[in-house]
Amino acid sequence: MEFYNVKLLPKGLPEIIAAFVPYDIYPETKVIACPRKERVRVLGSAGYGDVAESYYIILYPTMIVSHWQQSIGTYSFRLWMDFLEVALHEIGHLATRRLYEDLPRDTETDLESYLYVEDPANRWRDQALTRILQVDLRLGQPLGALTGYPGIKAYELRNQDKPWNNQENSYYRIAEWRGLGCNGQVPMSDIALALCPDLFPPRVLDGNEALPVPLMRARSKLYRAIHQGAKALGICRFYTNKNGRRYLMFNAGEAETVYEWLIQNRRVLPVTPENGKWELIEGNRELIGIDFLGKVPPEQMRLPF
Repeated sequence: MEFYNVKLLPKGLPEIIAAFVPYDIYPETKVIACPRKERVRVLGSAGYGDVAESYYIILYPTMIVSHWQQSIGTYSFRLWMDFLEVALHEIGHLATRRLYEDLPRDTETDLESYLYVEDPANRWRDQALTRILQVDLRLGQPLGALTGYPGIKAYELRNQDKPWNNQENSYYRIAEWRGLGCNGQVPMSDIALALCPDLFPPRVLDGNEALPVPLMRARSKLYRAIHQGAKALGICRFYTNKNGRRYLMFNAGEAETVYEWLIQNRRVLPVTPENGKWELIEGNRELIGIDFLGKVPPEQMRLPF
């Protein structure tokens, strides 16, 4: 196997790619990290090159960073998962290539044919992620700062001069520093958001106006429930700031475990009449009853990674 422009990829990813490429094509496979300036929605590709007479996996780091889709975790973890999922998806095309090698070329644009090619690769990717999580609770992400091109973007976020000008970037920046300080990947607030999204409506209030008391109480109960689950499972990953305040963080495996524990112990979730969600009533956004995610069947409740 040969790698090109490997410095554009985060540390640890080439080793995972090498471990999952099918053994029968391993010696004749080329992995290429190709920077692209134009914004197109092609994050990677895989196949067989007739000219080079070898299999190839092409990843576009600039495109992956521009179209990051991961919704859980610190900025570095989200970038890592995007790179990992794209790489495993492309390997999945090679691993399942015999399923569609005889597909007529004139049907490639048809939606049915497209799904016939993409779905096996997606299923193969998901199985590979499960295998990785079984042996590495960090899903393969090395300890310390991310490297490669995504590491540059994470470094830029951590070292913004005036982070408070953008509230969303401020959240990512703070979570990024906390995760780096305790080797965490998922902030507690992300688990809370996944459990009860209605407790975190879009901020429509004035920046100096406090959130409604019922909403704050419901959030506090939810945070206490997450702390209770972490304590019951022996998870004690905290970031401590200079004032001695501690913030609970998780790695990917720990987040999955505490999430499943909370679903199995739904009684600790803050299901009370004072909880609510935002709705527009007579021109004003008011808090009404919440549809808790805890009512969804447990087999459907998985963190989105």
